[in-house]
Amino acid sequence: MTEAEARRVRAGEDLALAFALSEKSPRWAAVVLFYAVHHALLAWALERLPQAPIPQSYAQAQSLLKRAGLPRQVRKAYERLLGLSWQARYDPRAEGKALWTTAQREYAQVEAFLLDA
Repeated sequence: MTEAEARRVRAGEDLALAFALSEKSPRWAAVVLFYAVHHALLAWALERLPQAPIPQSYAQAQSLLKRAGLPRQVRKAYERLLGLSWQARYDPRAEGKALWTTAQREYAQVEAFLLDA
């Protein structure tokens, strides 16, 4: 299995887990949804740049996504999901259902792009 294929499988698993968690733990659902997007977009980028090194940080992942030609609005959705993920984990005042709702809205932008890709 290639790195891109493995990332795609992981994205699917994380996506299913995010929606399974959404009722009982919307904060963690938002976190897992970010990781589903992270793996899906890395799979997309690695298919376009198969010789690229595997990113070891979010900054490297963002750089790879840009080099692979990911549209700016999708990169921005990724960045907002990363921020929501951080907020869900570390901000005790963040409201879970609101985070989940916002995360779903950002995910919809990424999903629309991937379905057209």
